[in-house]
Amino acid sequence: MNTMAMLVRREFWEHRSLWIAPLIWVGVIVVLFSWVLFVGARHLDGNSIPGTPPGLEQPGIEMSEADRAELQKHLGAGVQLDDSRKQSVSTFSFLLIGAMISGFATVVVFFYLIDCLFTERRDRSILFWKSLPVSDTQVVLSKLLTAMVAVPLGVIVLSAATQFLLYCLVWLRFHGTMFGELMPDWDFMSWMRSQGLAIGIMVGSLLWYAPIAAYFLLLSVWARRLVFLWAVVPLIAIPVLEGIFFHTSRFADFLGYRFGGYMKLMHLEENAFSSSKDGLPRVEEVFDSFHFSGLFTSVDMWLGLVAAAVLVYATIRIRRYRDES
Repeated sequence: MNTMAMLVRREFWEHRSLWIAPLIWVGVIVVLFSWVLFVGARHLDGNSIPGTPPGLEQPGIEMSEADRAELQKHLGAGVQLDDSRKQSVSTFSFLLIGAMISGFATVVVFFYLIDCLFTERRDRSILFWKSLPVSDTQVVLSKLLTAMVAVPLGVIVLSAATQFLLYCLVWLRFHGTMFGELMPDWDFMSWMRSQGLAIGIMVGSLLWYAPIAAYFLLLSVWARRLVFLWAVVPLIAIPVLEGIFFHTSRFADFLGYRFGGYMKLMHLEENAFSSSKDGLPRVEEVFDSFHFSGLFTSVDMWLGLVAAAVLVYATIRIRRYRDES
């Protein structure tokens, strides 16, 4: 166990983009969000909203229920959001921030998977690691664990911290203004529930994407050069050639299903987020529709895990007997 933990730490030492790139991306999000709040949204103080009803122009005023209703009607809100709706707004805002970070981290992990085993042969660091009492199985599994467990868990923690920071910025910007009166208050349960939903989505996606990650690892240990092209070109060329010669799109359909099919199996497709009659879904409806039963009863998911095991085994064997030094 200590050996595996050390090998995972080695991956973060040698591939610093795994943690530096997400931190930079979060910094960009925070800076842009702050600019929009404090520079681009100056008109939302309340005294610069075009056509604001008389008596509601000054920021920071105490509004009565009648003033609140008049302001909401003026802004097109119609009726005041109840607690459930406010909780839904908070939860989906948190999920959107998490999706921005996890989407970027997915790109980072893709480049890590196709490069991690290729680089150690290119710079010949494989000679050093093979001189240590560490097996090829441990090395390959440590890289898979880094990409499929360590990085996603780090993304969850980073997303949670970013969500709290951005909410604090919003509170500082609009606290005491009319626009702030319409904003949902900080809800710890909404924040925690969004983390729970994010973890559930992460688990489902990792199980579903396991064969894809194993395939990229196999390319990393097999390709002698131009590993990026080996990873990308077939995924683009095969659907194009199939369309030209056979006038079908089976491979493209398979790729689409393999990259996004788990969402339908976990009931995370668009219908789960638009089931409410008035347009804004309640967070309870999404949580009630979300479950793992469809995923774990899917033959495709289990076949994918078997394929991932075969690909990982092939990766281990190739690393063991292929030494280009």
